[in-house]
Amino acid sequence: MNGTLLKEVRDLALDASRLFSLENARQVSAKGARDFVTRVDLAVNDFLLEELPKLLPGSKVVSEEVESPEVDNGYCWIIDPVDGTTNLIYSLPLYAISIGLLHNLEPVLGVVYNPASDEMFSAVKGEGAYLNGNPIRVCGDERMEETLVLAETNPHQDRTQSRFTKVIERIFIDCVDYRVTGSAALDICYIACGRGGIFLTEGLHSWDCAGGCAILLEAGGVFTNWQGEDFSFTDIGERHFLASNRKLHNIALEYTKL
Repeated sequence: MNGTLLKEVRDLALDASRLFSLENARQVSAKGARDFVTRVDLAVNDFLLEELPKLLPGSKVVSEEVESPEVDNGYCWIIDPVDGTTNLIYSLPLYAISIGLLHNLEPVLGVVYNPASDEMFSAVKGEGAYLNGNPIRVCGDERMEETLVLAETNPHQDRTQSRFTKVIERIFIDCVDYRVTGSAALDICYIACGRGGIFLTEGLHSWDCAGGCAILLEAGGVFTNWQGEDFSFTDIGERHFLASNRKLHNIALEYTKL
């Protein structure tokens, strides 16, 4: 793994961002309740499915938008063509192309690019994490009372029975405040660059977080499930997820215990 591959992936993300357009963003189909796909999602998806394997022959690609092979050992790209599709539809500038590379189920490279803000987060294992070429690091917050918490709701679950609602209510009482951006990929990168100390959600897929997780690790952060166990990328179903600056992780885990 080297910086040359990272540059190539960053370049692909920039190329893919040129497929974003207001017209295509307004061409919307429903995948399920409160779950949408636009022509942008599909165009970026098709582009990355074709181009990523060329960078690493023998690698496979797992994507949100197509029926994909299972994640296993070896090199595997996990992508979300547009993380934050609802934001894109409503012209909120909080969405991103997320590209993660796993090797033997471990995140080793990540690129998360927000075309609206022109912010490119990137990292390769052992070489640090960067925002637009500048090194980034997690914040130094050590207490819930001094940190900003980032969170994502799960629009697919019964909101009256959501465990997340109870957890975030407990956290809100103690933290500085919390924010819901609508993009888990960006949330994880924001933790990586110190814009908050904790991120949590209850309905995360591997493609939502694979790119961001590689970046977070290189920035000094950590991620687990809500039990403090390793987060598994092999199961593409929805799972509880917690990321932090590391210093706050055990504190945050206490709040998820109900």
